[in-house]
Formats: sequence, C-alpha cells, structure tokens
Amino acid sequence: MAARLTVVIPMFNSHATIAEAIGSVQRQTFQDWRLIVVNDGSTDQSPRVVEELAVDDDRITMVTQENRGLAGARNTGLECAIESGSEFVGFLDSDDWMYPDAYEHLVRAAAETGASYAGYELCDQDGHSLGRQSPVSAPVVGLDEQIEWNRTATHAHLFSRAMIGECRFDEGLKVVEDYDMWLRLAIRGERWTGVDRILAAYRLRPSSMSKQFTPMCRCYEQVLRKAFAEAKEFGWEEKIDLSEQRFRRVVGHSALMYATMEALLDPAPTKPRGAMLLEGSARPERFTAAQLAQAASTALLFGACTAPTIDGERERPWLVALRQWWVRCADEGWIGYDDIESAMHELARKVVHPDEIVAAMLADSRTRGHAAEQGLVVIGLDRNSRRLVRAAARLGWRVLAVDMGTDAREGALLEPTPGVRVVHEEGLIRAVADGFAHACWATGLTGDIALRVIADAQRVAMMPQLVRLVLWDEFRERIGFVNSQLMREALTRRGRMAG
Repeated sequence: MAARLTVVIPMFNSHATIAEAIGSVQRQTFQDWRLIVVNDGSTDQSPRVVEELAVDDDRITMVTQENRGLAGARNTGLECAIESGSEFVGFLDSDDWMYPDAYEHLVRAAAETGASYAGYELCDQDGHSLGRQSPVSAPVVGLDEQIEWNRTATHAHLFSRAMIGECRFDEGLKVVEDYDMWLRLAIRGERWTGVDRILAAYRLRPSSMSKQFTPMCRCYEQVLRKAFAEAKEFGWEEKIDLSEQRFRRVVGHSALMYATMEALLDPAPTKPRGAMLLEGSARPERFTAAQLAQAASTALLFGACTAPTIDGERERPWLVALRQWWVRCADEGWIGYDDIESAMHELARKVVHPDEIVAAMLADSRTRGHAAEQGLVVIGLDRNSRRLVRAAARLGWRVLAVDMGTDAREGALLEPTPGVRVVHEEGLIRAVADGFAHACWATGLTGDIALRVIADAQRVAMMPQLVRLVLWDEFRERIGFVNSQLMREALTRRGRMAG
C-alpha cells in the first residue's frame, strides 16, 4: 500500500545537513510517509549518508541522476511520488528541516483545498534561530494573494497529488522556480489552506544562490510578467486586479528589496550596485517611507542573514550602509530626502518583535491592577490578536476572544485553547456579563480599524466606558520610539568616530 505522503528532498553536496533534514522527517508524529532523496550528481559523501540511513529505515529511497539543478531534482522526485500513488506530496530542501508535528497539521489542512501552508522559523547557516519567524499571512491563499508575494516557503507546505496534476517545475529557471510553479497552480484556481503554526525551519546562507540579487530580481520580474499574462488568458482579469500599475508596484517592491540587499553588502558608500539593479527594474516612480522600511527589514534577514535587532550596538554594522543607500535613492529621485528620517522611524517600529509587543501589553495590564482571574477580552482574531490570545492563555489568563472586525476565515486559525472562550458579535453581551465584566480589553488590530471595531464592540456590549483598553499600535509605537532613539544615537556616534 502506498504511503499517504511522499516527501521529496533534492540533494547536491549536502553532506553537512542531509542527515538532519532526513531525521526531521523520521521524527514526525505523522508516520504514514515515504521519503525520496534525489541525488542530483553529488560529488561529496552525502549519498553515503543517505545509504546508511536507508539501511535502517526502508521508507527512505535514494534516486541518483546527473546534475539537473534544483528544479530538475524536484521533478524527478515528483514523478516518483506520483507513480507511487501517494495522496500528498511535500518538498524539503536538504539544508532545512521540519518540526515534529508539521505533517500532521499540514496533511489535515490540505484535505480542505488540496494544499496547505504554514509558518517557518528563520535560522542562520549554523541552524541557530535568528529570533524571527514568517507566519501564515492569510487563512486561505489563492492567486490574488500569491501575486503580491510568495506566501509559501517550499518546504512549509504540501500538495495533493491531484492538485499538482501535470504541473512541473520549470527547469529553465535557476531561481524562483518554486514561486513560478505556485503561480501556475494558482492561475488554475488552486488554493492553500493556512496552518497558524510555525512548522519548519529555513536556513539562511550568505553564500547561497539566492544571494545573486540581480539575477533573482530579473527572474522574478520575468516570472511575474508571465503570470500576469497567463492569468488574463484564464479570465482572471474580471476577478482580480491585473493592471500594469499593480504589476509595477509588486515588482517594484520586490526590486527595492533586492536592491537593498545588494546595497547592504556593497562597501561603496554611493551604493552603485543597488542603484543599477533598481534602475533596470519595473517600478513605481516613487517609494514611500513604509516601503523602504519593509524592504530593509526583509533585506537584513534574507540578504544580510542577520536579525534586525536594535540595541545600540548590533545594528551599527548595517545602519550606516542602509542610510547611505537611502541617500542614493533620494539622489536618484526615487524618494524625497525628508523620507529618510521617516523611513528610519518606520523601520524602528517594523523590527519590533510581535512577542515583545504582546509581553508589554500583558505586563501593562497587570501593572494597572488587572489580574489574570479578572480576564482579558481580545477583540478581533487577526494574526496579532491570535498571538495575544495564546500568550495570555499560556500565562493563566481567562480569555474571551471576540471574532469580529476581521476576515471571518481568520477565526478558524485559532485552534481550541484551554482557558480561551471564543464568541461572535452576537454573543458578546452574555459573555461579558458571564465573568468578564471587569476584564481588561485589548486588540491586535491596528490603525483606524482598531478604533472602529473597539467602538462597535463597546456598543454591542452596552459598555460606554471600558475598564482598560490596550492597543497594539500604542505599544509598538512606544517600543519603536526607543528603537528610533537608539538608531539615531548609533548613527551620531558612528559619525563622530568617522570625523
């Protein structure tokens, strides 16, 4: 009988990491799997490692071929998986690994739409966590979401065999071949169900192929241009925005990210490499401070392979380079000179870890006299609010989670949690009266929507004045302000040293 899941690992000279990748599959709580390692012309000892592991576990098979690259190796494994009759197929790169309950959750979720995806942890080349995660960005992802950016890491999701069908990785692409395939699947109407858990680890390597920023950027633009054209042929133009304006915005944001990566590693103070990359890319005429900050945050992680930590010391190596790059952007007319300080402030807020915000919110509530037994009412079940709910429950708070003001599908991402009661808007009055009359209220929603939804909830619960209201934006701003001060001091100190 075929295993329900086949996991494909492409392997090329992966002696240092292949055993860890395979071991992460062997430790899965979901055990109905088969593993195919595609030896793509390795010249080191990695095939011997796989052979030795396969002796003790007959679920492991190695297929050897001449080097065809990552896409070719994945295609070989995919063909084997389809021939075996497995219901689901997952891909795992040889230097990454899965958490023990990953496939248990991913298989369950994939039964809904034919595919699933989850969050992943970012690690350095030695496998140590960088303290940053990439969580799921939407309850269900389709073409409209995928076209904005690649929502699904190659190994942090899986597919049904029926969904993949005849679709294969494009072996003519040396990079972003995975994103190209996801887009082609999405154009056919396929969707991914989100699993709101961190289920995989993604190793960032300074020397990896993904550090060839200009080829990556050009290939990304090519793949996206093709996807826009094919989506129009399939009639998607009537359902989603496929305008040239959107194309230039999406590609431009990606180009800004790659150009920022290039600039961070370019020792020249005028940052010519980043400027050349961005000049040759499709892009909007101007970028905003928020877009600069987003690109910088991503570039520090995926380009410089460093966590964007602000403490007055660790940011110094990249902070000067980043400011030089933004000055070059202003010189080129892509931003205004006054946008540079705004971007610094946005970045100071952007890099605040969500867990730090949650801890500050809960600590503030305790300081103001709200004990865990009095309870916490969390309005909304967006990503930040779900994080707040789980953290409060772990600390022993009684939590009332109110599913309002967000995408209705997001409520399904909050799994049953001890100490947490979930109600919809119509059940709020009774729930507040039944044990939460003196609770602290909080929300992870941001911006104007947070104030509007809180006001709606207050009206529904017939509470003209709340005992205590804790807003995500307030605490992110507080911590971000401290970061901003540290960054300014670091730049000033660096300037004095240079003088």
